[in-house]
Parts: sequence; structure tokens; C-alpha cells
Amino acid sequence: MNPWKFAAFIEVDKEYKVKGLNIWNFYWHCSDRKIEVISPIEGHIYLFNEYEISDGDKKVNFVAGEFSNGKVGIFTKDDLYERSF
Repeated sequence: MNPWKFAAFIEVDKEYKVKGLNIWNFYWHCSDRKIEVISPIEGHIYLFNEYEISDGDKKVNFVAGEFSNGKVGIFTKDDLYERSF
């Protein structure tokens, strides 16, 4: 069973937080791992990279990739995402 769950579609540079960290404020360290995810809209399978960001105190991992419609899909292992409007 894939532990990565769809969290959100976001626009590049629009604030989005995972475990309290805005992902756009940090360098995304790529783990070189490809994670198979399924688009929640059309059900297509994609291979996206796993990334890690850190503020020095905590590390956050997530999977991200661009869908064909220009939106970035974010996937997390836990339901610990939050959307800032």
C-alpha cells in the first residue's frame, strides 16, 4: 500500500505549508526517489520525486510534481498539510 496521499493542487509560489513550513521558503532537497502517485482527478499514474525541506529544527518530506494542467500536486504521508489562502 502506498503511504503517500494526495494533499493539494497548488500554484507555483503560492504559499503552501506542510507541518507549518511554507514549502516555497526552503530549498527542496531531492531524495532521488521516484514515488508512484495517482492523480485524484483523472486517475493517471505519475512518477514524482520525494523532497525534503528543513528549517534547522524539523525536517519535512513530501512528494511533488507538475500535472499536465500546470498545477503542482503535493502528496504527504500524513494528513499534516494545511492550505493558506
